[in-house]
Amino acid sequence: MKNKDIFHRIRRVQGLNALVPLIVIVIFISILRPSFLTGDNIMNVFRQASVYAIMATGMTFVLLTGGVDLSQGSVLALCCVTCALSIGATENMWVGIIVAIFTGGVIGLLNGVVIAYMKLPPFIMTLGSMYMVRGLALWVTNSTQVSVKGYSVFTFIGQGFLFGIPFPVFVFIIIGAVAALFLTYFATGRCIFAVGSNKESARLSGVKVEKILVLVYTLSAICVSLAAVVYLSRLTAAQPTAGESYEMEAIAAAVVGGTSQAGGEGGILGSLIGAVIIAVIRNGLVLLGVGSYFTKIVVGLIIVLAVALDVTRRRLAVNK
Repeated sequence: MKNKDIFHRIRRVQGLNALVPLIVIVIFISILRPSFLTGDNIMNVFRQASVYAIMATGMTFVLLTGGVDLSQGSVLALCCVTCALSIGATENMWVGIIVAIFTGGVIGLLNGVVIAYMKLPPFIMTLGSMYMVRGLALWVTNSTQVSVKGYSVFTFIGQGFLFGIPFPVFVFIIIGAVAALFLTYFATGRCIFAVGSNKESARLSGVKVEKILVLVYTLSAICVSLAAVVYLSRLTAAQPTAGESYEMEAIAAAVVGGTSQAGGEGGILGSLIGAVIIAVIRNGLVLLGVGSYFTKIVVGLIIVLAVALDVTRRRLAVNK
């Protein structure tokens, strides 16, 4: 009986079902390319997944309220640029990291305020932000890259290893764990789910909906700024064109991980697993010699299929 209870509790963990497609994909790629399961390649997959995972963590907050953040990729680029410029000007990586977080936080705050208080649809607001922020990144850098070299401690964030595991893996696990604890054990976290389930019901229950919306878009952008730090420390160069379509990767990771695009249902664990799935697919396609253009097709199909499954599941639940 106890074993059944344990198994039942494991099945109820939000997002854990995403492990099934991950295992299937890993087995399939391993059969076609045995080199996929080499230690170096697996570590490379997790390193690549780190940026997607951190961004997907932020995207999960937004999706849980029934919104979307299309500006993530552009925010990543601008945060990389401001971080690199700040480090170059002050020769202090902590100043660069703080400036990157501040940059992301301000953009997320502006998105949230306009969406919450001016009632602009999230799709329209973040689409506009995507273009404006990208333009700002190009203007600040004059469309040229900004290099960050000679800072071994900073590059360790994206390139280093701890106990034989890429350091970025620890970064996205820590960020994911904090986010999961926040959603699960804090009242504000539960309010995020309430807003996504039904805004008017949440408002009548005393939830300050507007403040929750401002919070989730701010958290989304802050997560992106942290992802930008990892991204920059790995490549040691900030490109104003960095992060193009990364918001789609984040959405795909969150949706594949079980977060409903309609809001009110999902979790961080599933999004982290979803990010690993995206990284595995990308890596597997490279090993199979498939062109990079095909990767975009696959990611697009993943988003469509995951949303279609979610819609179908919801309809079946209503009809029961």
